[in-house]
Amino acid sequence: MTQGRKVLISLGALGIGLVVGIVGAFVQAHRSILIFGDRYLVIPWGLLIVLTVLLVAIRGLALTSRSRATGWLILAGWITMTIFLATETAGGDIAVSAGARQWAYLLAGAVLGSAVATLPAKPLRPEAAQPSAPSDIRP
Repeated sequence: MTQGRKVLISLGALGIGLVVGIVGAFVQAHRSILIFGDRYLVIPWGLLIVLTVLLVAIRGLALTSRSRATGWLILAGWITMTIFLATETAGGDIAVSAGARQWAYLLAGAVLGSAVATLPAKPLRPEAAQPSAPSDIRP
């Protein structure tokens, strides 16, 4: 692989992480509330979707490029954008607040993303082995 192609893949991975971080900061807050009499159940579907996209992007690009570095760059882009959007702006706006779902988003994304980025960059099963030629060993 040429040096220019490695740089392009690295920049693309960082860009993917930044985009997942931007979209994730706003989508992770979506939820559905099911009411059962005097009880309710909150399903954080936005959190589940964003974490799934993050983990699939990390693993998929690491396997495609055969490099763990691309997975780590996606995670670095996601963390950078998530921290940026979790800070309060001059106008007092904030995209990622300090609720339980937001903490789950931050911690689960960082822990699971690190775990997935650490996995080997090659598939765990080798390609189908070609049968070897019969040897001349006589019984």
